[in-house]
Amino acid sequence: MKNKLMGVVLCGGESKRMGLDKGLLQKDGQPWAAVIADKLAQQDLEVVISISELQKQSYRNIFPKRTLIIDHIPIRGPLNGLLSVHQRFPDHDLLLMACDLTEMDEGTLNVLIGIYRQQPGHEFYVYRHNGFAEPFCAIYTAAALAGVLQQQESGELKRYSLHERFETGNTKYLTINELSVFKNFNHPL
Repeated sequence: MKNKLMGVVLCGGESKRMGLDKGLLQKDGQPWAAVIADKLAQQDLEVVISISELQKQSYRNIFPKRTLIIDHIPIRGPLNGLLSVHQRFPDHDLLLMACDLTEMDEGTLNVLIGIYRQQPGHEFYVYRHNGFAEPFCAIYTAAALAGVLQQQESGELKRYSLHERFETGNTKYLTINELSVFKNFNHPL
């Protein structure tokens, strides 16, 4: 079976700097998580929502239960959510977007998905600006995630940084044309 691209809205962070669950904050009368889910659905992708156990009840009031994937890998950070989704959908490549990238535009997503489809063979597809990768609007292939999960399960995975995955993997870096769409929000407005 050929891998299929799936959208993942990452909401399981602790939001320590924000002090509130960012995915539940509102933009134009819609929770941020729903705004991002809509952006991914507009790309004709099946979409799931990555959450922590503590968020389960709140998110069930917004999204169908079947779309909620609860973090369950015994590691901290966003890699937990990414690998939890991968475990549930091992044959899917994942376009990961953080719930606070509400300024992301369709053109930027189109370019990312287009490069992914036109240039297969990379493990990761990620935008980069001034040497800094943007891991929360990036594509992670099923093959790459299977290798990371295997390392985690065998105890070989020592660093959980998404940037570490790009540095050690076969990564296709894309140039950011519009930096403002990568603005994320970490403090109350």
